[in-house]
Amino acid sequence: MFFIDPLIARGLYDFQGEAVNGEISFSAGDVLTILRQDIGEGWWEARNSHGEQGLIPEAYVEIEVDSVPEPNIPLPPPPPGFEQDNALQYTTDAPRQSMHHIPYQDTGQQHNYQQQQHQQQQQYQQQQYQQQQQQYHQQQQQQQQQYHDYNQDRSNIPQTQESFDDWDDDWDDDDDASSTTTEQTGGQADAGSSRINRQSADPSKFGTVKKGFNRFSTFVKTGGEAFMLGTTSVARVPENEMVKIIETSEGFMWEPNPHPFTCNVASPKKESKFKGMKSFIAYQITPTFSGIQVSRRYKQFDWLHKRLEIKFPCIVVPPLPDKQVTGRFEEEFIQERMRQLQEWIDRLVKHPVVSRSETFIHFLTTTDEKQWKQGKRKAEKDEFQGGKFMLTIQVPPQPLDATDTEAKIDEFGKFTKNMEDGCRHLMHVFQDNARKHQGPFKREFQKIGNSITNLASSFEMADESYSAPLTDAIKYTGKTYDEIGGLFEQQPKFDSYSVIETLHEYKGILQAFPEVLTTHKAAMTKVRECQKSQEEGKMSESDYQAVVQRGDIVSYSVLAEINHFQHERAVDYKMMFQNYLKAQIEFHKKITTKLEEALNRYNSV
Repeated sequence: MFFIDPLIARGLYDFQGEAVNGEISFSAGDVLTILRQDIGEGWWEARNSHGEQGLIPEAYVEIEVDSVPEPNIPLPPPPPGFEQDNALQYTTDAPRQSMHHIPYQDTGQQHNYQQQQHQQQQQYQQQQYQQQQQQYHQQQQQQQQQYHDYNQDRSNIPQTQESFDDWDDDWDDDDDASSTTTEQTGGQADAGSSRINRQSADPSKFGTVKKGFNRFSTFVKTGGEAFMLGTTSVARVPENEMVKIIETSEGFMWEPNPHPFTCNVASPKKESKFKGMKSFIAYQITPTFSGIQVSRRYKQFDWLHKRLEIKFPCIVVPPLPDKQVTGRFEEEFIQERMRQLQEWIDRLVKHPVVSRSETFIHFLTTTDEKQWKQGKRKAEKDEFQGGKFMLTIQVPPQPLDATDTEAKIDEFGKFTKNMEDGCRHLMHVFQDNARKHQGPFKREFQKIGNSITNLASSFEMADESYSAPLTDAIKYTGKTYDEIGGLFEQQPKFDSYSVIETLHEYKGILQAFPEVLTTHKAAMTKVRECQKSQEEGKMSESDYQAVVQRGDIVSYSVLAEINHFQHERAVDYKMMFQNYLKAQIEFHKKITTKLEEALNRYNSV
């Protein structure tokens, strides 16, 4: 039997394992020995280069094809004259290399034997590689089928399956600074904070690993702990990077953008590259401060979203509209996607910090491809991202009461959970109501209309002239109810859909808030650890007070983000319900007008 070598994998990203969970650490490029692949939930057991053995996330490594295990099948029969004493060298306890030292009585037979064995190994390895490729493609197809537009929160949009050869994958990249680059944040790779989801496509192929283990170690990986301990510093923070938090009558707030602006997302068009082999939809964005139009595809929106999440650990970056694979070039879908991207850009434009960030301005203004790539690389190497972003924040001089601050933030955490539940429930109610408008309500009114019309038709059989006006009035009544059914069918797009969209947007924002709150919780935990060290004489009073001050920066930032959210919520929900009620009033006025017109027909009878 062959000696079975373990699988060899290479790290794609840095991973900081937690020993308490039985995990081991490794860096991008490290070679690991895979011991077990049946752990489940996206985890494997492996041994790293230091000899440590434990769990690793399978999405962070890639199997070396050359390490595919050899077949556990008997060797071909030895050639005549093979010496029995040398057969011991073929046991599973002997290294495979020893086979090359086995003497044969006939060198030609030895060569044929080795060649046959080599061919058998190659065939098995090829079969294993093909199986891996087939599994990958099956996962890719499953993932593509799982994508849908707007999480089915909107009415279904007709979709048709496109040939996969006719459209460009939004996750590919056309320059060497792709999203697969391992980003350095506070000395650690941001990939370490990425959520493991093996139902999504292979990250080594598509360049993205979705975000968030949501563990305390994320605080370490993004440089938060280094900031709290004062081990992260820079010579000078440029003026354009400075961010201020001010105290207002409504609480602590981000300093407003002194030059507010808006952006228009319009004119989506199908573009291609590689001589038409790959196609994609590009959207034209025009900011008011420049008036210059730039063209951006979904992949670039996704890049911006990732960069902003990495740079601003205490700011909630709203999620992008879902990526959709099928029906991507259908006009209705394109218009819907454009509207969603407009809402997403509007949300960023209204944020006092994000709207001034160099990365966002680069996204909105750069038209030259060479300058785009240079700015893209600069953003990916931004010195002030993650924990180092905290170095750019100027806060009010007064210290915060830690107990009071934590209580406020904890209370807000409960509020976000309740609000998310409320948004989800109300969204489902409005979805159900919209379906009823387009189904049962429409059918009921049109059924009444048809029945009234049928009655009028029976009246036509009476030839008396004096009954003709009555018959006409009844016919008009039937027609009126049929038209009212049509009004019910069309009404959701004037009121319910708008409510559903706002609720869906806020549901996404609320789901992103826990990570910001976790950052604050981790910072406060570090303050308490340092307080204990100071009380035990392991840390000086001055060093401890410096940690407290840095903890205040995190607290001020989270409080400013909470107040920004609450202000936006008040404005948006006021507008949402005002618009809904206005649309409802207009809807019922139309119905009333039609009924009054039908009633007036009987005055001449």
